[in-house]
Amino acid sequence: MIGRRFSWLLLGAAVFLAGCPKGGSSLGTVPVRGRVTLDGAPLPGATVTFSPKSPEGRTAAGMTNENGEFILTTIRAGDGAVPGEYGVAITKPVATAGPAEDPRVRGGALTPEQMAQIREQAKAKAGAEGGSAIPKKYTSPATSGLTATVKRGDKNEFTFDLKSQ
Repeated sequence: MIGRRFSWLLLGAAVFLAGCPKGGSSLGTVPVRGRVTLDGAPLPGATVTFSPKSPEGRTAAGMTNENGEFILTTIRAGDGAVPGEYGVAITKPVATAGPAEDPRVRGGALTPEQMAQIREQAKAKAGAEGGSAIPKKYTSPATSGLTATVKRGDKNEFTFDLKSQ
């Protein structure tokens, strides 16, 4: 009797695990990382946003570190993006000083809510201070000319070299 219950428990666990998508979220995200440069130099403190081209897609975003490297987040920090086609926008306000409690200061990651709040603050600050640290064309997926295709099973590493002129 105990052996039979144990067998059912194992079978249930196997079915549960087989049904879980790889990538760590119920959306089936896959890891996505990359690097942003401006005229060949790393661009730290920029927000990279992948906007889906299909209506069923989900937006993913990440912040660049001091080397211009980013890791995308859709739901949980670092979970990546849902496979699909994306338009890419990159923003960086003129002044990027963050609060002392910013988890990136200690090598941590931001939640999607924190990233949205920072983007809104950056937009407000950029408007008040007169602009962006990068050409305005890169701040919208409609004008940036930057695209990405995220595929399940691929490396999904992207490099975006922005030009100041």
